[in-house]
Amino acid sequence: LIDSPKFIKPIVRRLEELVGVDFIFLTHRDDVADASQFADHFRAKRIIDRRELDSQPDAEIILECDDPTTFAKDFMVIPTPGHSKGHCCLLFAKRILFTGDHLYWNREQQQLDAFRDYCWHSWEVQRNSMRKLTQFSFEWILPGHGQRVRFPASTMVEQMAHLVERM
Repeated sequence: LIDSPKFIKPIVRRLEELVGVDFIFLTHRDDVADASQFADHFRAKRIIDRRELDSQPDAEIILECDDPTTFAKDFMVIPTPGHSKGHCCLLFAKRILFTGDHLYWNREQQQLDAFRDYCWHSWEVQRNSMRKLTQFSFEWILPGHGQRVRFPASTMVEQMAHLVERM
């Protein structure tokens, strides 16, 4: 589970029908909702950056990295501070980037975008984090808020470069 919705029966039932939940990756402090309840119910381990720990003080796995780090087979944690101090993205199989509140597809403008109005830590730091993401290859952006998008990896690189220029 990436970030945490409210703990409501239809969601819980659907997760049980699928495969359950072993890990809950929390991209940052303000999208933790009912992560503790999901962790208790599924006996899952919550993963969060140390700088966000006060939002989940009893999390089971604490990340302490400033550089991209392989977390498990096909999973890379990419620290992307800006929205919050310890915001992190999660890259799966070099194809799917779970972006939390860092990055999304702006349907109206038909371009990648960042939530400047909801940048709680530092816009300059977020811009630097966005620049860091241009080093990675991926096809999908799955945000916590906003529209998801898929492009060929080469187009995504172009889209990311344009976003960094605009920021």
